[in-house]
Amino acid sequence: MIRVNGNSPNVMEFTTFKKKENISDDDLIKAVLEFETVFLARQEGVIFHALVRNFHNEYANVIFAKDMESFKCLEKEAHQNAQAQKFFSLIEEGTVEMAFHTINKEDFRIPDHFSCLECGTFKLKEQKNFEKLVQVSDRIENNYLSKFENTQEHFIGTIADNLYSEVTLGKTLGKTKEICSGYVGNPICQPMLDMAEVETMKLDFWYLIA
Repeated sequence: MIRVNGNSPNVMEFTTFKKKENISDDDLIKAVLEFETVFLARQEGVIFHALVRNFHNEYANVIFAKDMESFKCLEKEAHQNAQAQKFFSLIEEGTVEMAFHTINKEDFRIPDHFSCLECGTFKLKEQKNFEKLVQVSDRIENNYLSKFENTQEHFIGTIADNLYSEVTLGKTLGKTKEICSGYVGNPICQPMLDMAEVETMKLDFWYLIA
C-alpha cells in the first residue's frame, strides 16, 4: 500500500483478477510492492494504491487518482516498465475485470486507516433518478453509516451509463459486513435498495493485504 500524497481523488480504479496457480501469495505481494515503489509512486496523478482480496481467492488492484487522464498516462507507461510487466505476468489471463469509478463526492478523502473495502454495483430502475440516488446516499452516510466508528469513508461511483457503485471503507471486514446487512429494512437505507434493479446488484467485501 502506498499513499503518494493527501490530495482528494476523483476516480478509483478497481481491477479484479486471479493469480496464476503456480504463483504464491508471497510472490504476488513482493511483485506488488515493487510495482508500487518503483512505478506507481512516480506516476503523475496517482494518489493511493492497495491490493485487496476477497473470500473467493480473487484479488483487486485499487488505485485512487486525480482524474482519468492520470490513468491513461499510467497505462501507457506501464507497457514500458519492468516492474509493472512483472506484476501483470503473475495474473491469470481471462480473469481480469477492470472498472473506473468516478467519485460523486466533492470532499472525499482517503482515510488514514482502513482494512476493508465494500464494493457494490448496480443499475437504477429509472436512470433519471441519479440525483435522487446521491441524495439518498448522503442521508445514509449522515444518518446511518456515521453512527458507526467502523465507517471511515463512503461514496457513490459512476462506472458507465446507468451503472453505479456504492463503496465503503471500513476498519474491519466483519463490522463492515454487519453494518451493510443492516441496510435491509432500515428506513434510511432501504430506499437505495428499492431504486436498484435487483438482477444487476453485485456486492463483495475485500480485505487489505498489501
